Amino acid sequence: MKGESRTNTKFKSIIDMLSRSEILRPTMPLLALLIIASLIVPEKFWSVSNAKIVLLQVTPLAAIATGEMLVILTGGIDLTPGSALGFTAMVSALTYISTNNFYLSLIVAVLSGLVIGVLNGLLVTKFKIFSFVATLAGLAIWRALTLFISGGKLIYGLQPYEVFALSIGNLIPLGFILVILVEMVVYLLLKKTVFGRYLYAIGSNEEAVRLSGVKADLVKIIAFTLAGLMYGLGGILTIGMAGLAVDPWTGNGFELNAIASCVMGGIMLTGGVGSPVGAFLGSLLLTLLNNILILMGYTEFYIRQMITATILILAAMALSRGLKYVK
Repeated sequence: MKGESRTNTKFKSIIDMLSRSEILRPTMPLLALLIIASLIVPEKFWSVSNAKIVLLQVTPLAAIATGEMLVILTGGIDLTPGSALGFTAMVSALTYISTNNFYLSLIVAVLSGLVIGVLNGLLVTKFKIFSFVATLAGLAIWRALTLFISGGKLIYGLQPYEVFALSIGNLIPLGFILVILVEMVVYLLLKKTVFGRYLYAIGSNEEAVRLSGVKADLVKIIAFTLAGLMYGLGGILTIGMAGLAVDPWTGNGFELNAIASCVMGGIMLTGGVGSPVGAFLGSLLLTLLNNILILMGYTEFYIRQMITATILILAAMALSRGLKYVK
């Protein structure tokens, strides 16, 4: 009995360690998913073509999920990633069609994302609007503007954006490598700078941060601004990864995928806990889940959404384990 009790205690301690680790928490279900895929659809799943498809699909999602993570760390929420991605992609595409200047179109996309982020930050901090409400309005506004400037038409003929889908070794897209590099920069920003420490502190106890003299509003505006830059990057990458065309509904619903990626990546919606590694792994987890379901024959969108939603609930339950209450 004593031996069994010690074994159970050790097992529980291992489980607690895994659940508390920002990196191991999303890694364990990811490994489980890879094992399941290896057992159910091994030949299709491990093919080079399928691996490339997964990397192409996860690239823009990882970008906007990282932006969403920055806002969530402050204890807020951002509902604009999808519409911001669509707007920046459309602005970039129209700029290229009008000027035939690829580099200018990239700059315009990133600056558009920056403006969206700054506006979100100002609405939350200076006008004291709850982030959910402010960004919910933004979701509708930026989608409406996308429809307006595009005239509701598909924009195509964007061949230069193909550079982001070009592969190294016929497998790894350049866009994916770009996102990995950006993720590394964001990781260093959060873990090695004063700004990063303030960001985590605000998510944990904003009132204490304000009482200590820190300009919490400025930190939150910067967080929203960086998030907007990530949405702009996601818009650019989406053009390259999705057929060199943009329609007015590009990115529709991506805000839910971004939030789901954060939750699956172990980022607490209450704020103060998470990392870019978690956002990336959560994006990969969500992408792989959809990919495996398609390979298994579940091509109907509603079935995949229901299964994904169920797993999301389970992930949220695991994250809230041990909490006395949630907001």
